[in-house]
Amino acid sequence: MTVQRYALFLGCNVPVRNLGYELAARRVAAALELELVDLPGFRCCGYPLKALDSYAALLVAAHNLCQAEAANLPIVTLCNACSGTLTEADLELKEDGALRERVNQDLARVDLHYQGTTRVRHFLRALDSEIGWEAIRSRISRPLDKLHIAVHYGCHYFRPTRVFHSYGVEPREDAEAPAALDRLVAATGATSVSYDGKNDCCGGGLMALRPDLARDQAGRKVIEVQRAGADALLVACPTCGLNFSNSQPDDQELTILYFPQLLGLALGLDPDELGLELNQIPADGVREKLGV
Repeated sequence: MTVQRYALFLGCNVPVRNLGYELAARRVAAALELELVDLPGFRCCGYPLKALDSYAALLVAAHNLCQAEAANLPIVTLCNACSGTLTEADLELKEDGALRERVNQDLARVDLHYQGTTRVRHFLRALDSEIGWEAIRSRISRPLDKLHIAVHYGCHYFRPTRVFHSYGVEPREDAEAPAALDRLVAATGATSVSYDGKNDCCGGGLMALRPDLARDQAGRKVIEVQRAGADALLVACPTCGLNFSNSQPDDQELTILYFPQLLGLALGLDPDELGLELNQIPADGVREKLGV
């Protein structure tokens, strides 16, 4: 396995609302001999600004790209929106010379200059495309063959598809038939469970404006996952995880896991190291099945 170093871009959501996700990602990376480097110059990715001022959002994203360039590191993110925003900004700046010149004029005020020498990828994408599941499978010491897992990708993992395809993301990542999380589940020894509405949005984009609709949308998916008999729902996005955790039916709870937590269990890591106790929904059923 090739040892890789990445600049870890946490964004705003993960360090505040999804500490278990961050802990698990750091422990899994260490177990796989990947080095995640914290860069103090990272800021918000710019996503919340896009609807109000697209240039301001681009400038914020470019500031972050410059931090990674200065450290000579590629970026990995844990958030779908951060991944999409930074990827789109990097692509725009590489393709549009006039826009790049304007951004660099503004970045010069803080002694930064975008050069286009870094790359952006979601942590799941780095594991899936760069490390590879065959290499990871060789590290599995606790096969999860007793677990049935449903997966949810989140809209921004693949979209806008034009951006990711132009950026050189592997063609096998089809937004209409995603499989990266299913491959992760298979690598752990667990069974990936199919369910109605698997590729539907979680509703997280409505959380600020119409929390009732966001809860309804996520709640419908939770019910379908429960009907399919899954032990847990696996997610790759902090916003999706938060919305699912807040949209549980009254009579029962569905465990929500972040993908490094499931992988960490299969790698034989202690559940306490993976932040399971920090998740909003207890993972007691999963732990009981695994005897950990």
